[in-house]
Amino acid sequence: MLVCLLLTATVAAQGPARTDNKAIARRYFADILNTGSAAAIDAIVAADVVFRNPPVVVKGIEDFRKLVAALRSAFPDLNFTLQDELAEGNKVATRWVMRGTQGTRKVDVSGMDIFLIENGKIREIWVNMDTLAQARQMGTVPAP
Repeated sequence: MLVCLLLTATVAAQGPARTDNKAIARRYFADILNTGSAAAIDAIVAADVVFRNPPVVVKGIEDFRKLVAALRSAFPDLNFTLQDELAEGNKVATRWVMRGTQGTRKVDVSGMDIFLIENGKIREIWVNMDTLAQARQMGTVPAP
């Protein structure tokens, strides 16, 4: 009996199951990035969130809101499609494709995010994306 109680307490202390964390990561793309939902930001993003997409580093939920608004403004038809997702403990890794239009230029860029999720909220996001492909598609860097 004591062993069962200890195991239950240990599992509870580790937070939500990996499938729950995957659902949070999926909601980040579907509700926050794809639609700009302020309610979703409140629901799944921690107040002290840290977002890293070098060289950009955003700290705190208010600056994160501004980042999402700027991204959605720059690409009104922005859409992320998830290709893969893996979870281990309180981290979720995703591989995605971002598509959108800015003016007359279309972008189709791949990338990956790693999320640190604690107590049902995203605390940290690390982004690694093909910025060279994005720059070429936007016309800021010439194609080879």
